[in-house]
Amino acid sequence: MSGCLGLTIQISLFQDLLSMMTLHIYCFYVYAARLYHLQVQALSWLSKLFRGKKWNPSTQRLEPATYDIDQLFLGTLFFTVLLFLLSTTALYYVVFTMLRLLVLSFQGILSKSVAAFNAFPLYAYILKVVRSPSLYGHVTINIFKSKDTSTDGLHLALQVSPVSCSEINQLFRSSESASGKYSWKDFCFKLLTGDLIYPWIESRYSLFN
Repeated sequence: MSGCLGLTIQISLFQDLLSMMTLHIYCFYVYAARLYHLQVQALSWLSKLFRGKKWNPSTQRLEPATYDIDQLFLGTLFFTVLLFLLSTTALYYVVFTMLRLLVLSFQGILSKSVAAFNAFPLYAYILKVVRSPSLYGHVTINIFKSKDTSTDGLHLALQVSPVSCSEINQLFRSSESASGKYSWKDFCFKLLTGDLIYPWIESRYSLFN
């Protein structure tokens, strides 16, 4: 079942092959996202013109501004053209974004599978099945008095208990929960503004994040 070089190597190679096969989708997505992002930013900048505002980079805030007729005419012209072109650009952006998210979702499933296979405590389960003495759980020390009345002292009894399956599963869950969670708020904001969506795979398991 594992095949040549192991199952995780095969999944990783298939993931890299999928990235190369869908390179054209990524390129079209970048073109559409960049164009959509520029149009949204330009419309946001031009909307300040109609409100009589401008952005002051030194104070990092909006300040009142006065514009002449030529500036208002050019601003209105550019705003109208970009606004009517936004629907076409947004349509291409939505289509290629859906394709990009589909590819990223499949790559995320493959990466999670590799991470699960790598973190699965298979060796610990094998040692437990064969009852290997190298796998221990808790160590209990019992203190009791001596039954011999001639000697006054305490006796220590050391008892080693085997590790349970629940403890092994707890280690497996802790290794999975150590990975950081993706911020869905930032994800939705990037979708609306046209920022590029990169893979949300943990850095210790990914090759491109």
